[in-house]
Formats: sequence, C-alpha cells, structure tokens
Amino acid sequence: MHSATVIDAISRIREKADAFLVAELSRRGVTGLVPSHGSILAALYRYGPLPMGRLARLIRRKKNTVTTLVRKLEAAGYVACRKDPADSRVTLVAPTATAEAFRKEFEAISRLLLDRVWGAMPEAERRALMAGLETLEANLD
Repeated sequence: MHSATVIDAISRIREKADAFLVAELSRRGVTGLVPSHGSILAALYRYGPLPMGRLARLIRRKKNTVTTLVRKLEAAGYVACRKDPADSRVTLVAPTATAEAFRKEFEAISRLLLDRVWGAMPEAERRALMAGLETLEANLD
C-alpha cells in the first residue's frame, strides 16, 4: 500500500463501520440513532451525567458539534439536558431511561463491530496498529 493512501484507507474503514452500524441498528428496529451518537452514549454509560464541555473533551469533538449531536439525542429521547445546580452556565447531559434500556443492545452492537473489525488479526498486530494510529493522530495536533 502506498503511504499516501493512508487517509483514504482510514476514511473507507470509517464508512464501512458506519454502514455496519446503520444496518445493525435498522435490523434491531432502533430509531433516532446514527453512528455519530455512539461516542456520546459510550461516555454517558461509562461516566454518567456529564457537563457538555467535559463530554466534548472526552470524545475529542468540538463543543458545537457535540451540542448538535446532543440536541438530536435529546429529541430522540436518549438524553436529557439540564443546568448544573452548582453553576447555571454549565449544561449537564444525562442518559434517559430510553438510553439505559438500550445499553445492552449498544454493548452487543459494539462487540459485533469490534469482532468484525479485528477479525482474526493477532493481538500483537492489533497493538501495533493502534500505536501507529495514535502516532498519526498526534502528528496532526
């Protein structure tokens, strides 16, 4: 593979992963969610309610992008937003009962995707790939 195609390869992998997720959500009858919501739900499942700014930092996205995604999740009933009682300038994002009911399916879909992505790749190659991708990301900072 020519090194100049690395960005194209990453893009194609992302497109295929997103297509897999869309198909799996559809197959399960899940509505109101798209692949870009996954990192937000994962963070909320892991940490519970979060300030919008911290959520953006955790998932490494711009705050305005996260705000847009959160509004869509809120409209679909997966998150609730409220002002932080300690600081009214801060918006807290929390998973709703709908999100909690979806948690097991979320985890199952995530496992299916990872199993598909990694396939039979040996652990040493997985670690090497992740190290390389982290270097690529750091090079762009």
